[in-house]
Amino acid sequence: MRCLRLDWLHVKDLDELKKLGNFKEVRAEIKKFGGKTIHVSGRSWKELLVSIEDFQKAIQQLNLSECKNLVDEAMVSPSSENTNQTVSESGYFTTKASEYIFYLTELDGEARMNKLGITATHFSSKRKAKTWRDHISKVIHPDVCKHVHASDAMAQLNDLYNQMVGRE
Repeated sequence: MRCLRLDWLHVKDLDELKKLGNFKEVRAEIKKFGGKTIHVSGRSWKELLVSIEDFQKAIQQLNLSECKNLVDEAMVSPSSENTNQTVSESGYFTTKASEYIFYLTELDGEARMNKLGITATHFSSKRKAKTWRDHISKVIHPDVCKHVHASDAMAQLNDLYNQMVGRE
């Protein structure tokens, strides 16, 4: 198949999209990329393009809302020691903070739990729940991260933690 894994993310018009392969192949590649978490689909070339454009806007919003200094540092000199200033392991987020913030503010249910690494033991062990919360908090806390949604993400993180330890 001519459609490379992420070529569809950069299309600007219908012609570019159609050059990636036949409709069925392109849609399958996009579906494979998104899995159960990200929904980009359509029943026609035009619907697929609209869905891709919506996804591109969402990505652009995430990138624009990132603290400029963090983005600049991550692009110039990624350091594996400071998780707040490196490109995340997924390769789709500029920083680990933006990845966590996306999962906390945009996902819910099982998808969120999977992405955040939440297991049943987090609900049965207060110590494990606290360690989990503290680890993420160090990356997304508004005192450390200037992401526009850092406060919302912290609130979501604390809500999840309170559910884990039985304080709702």
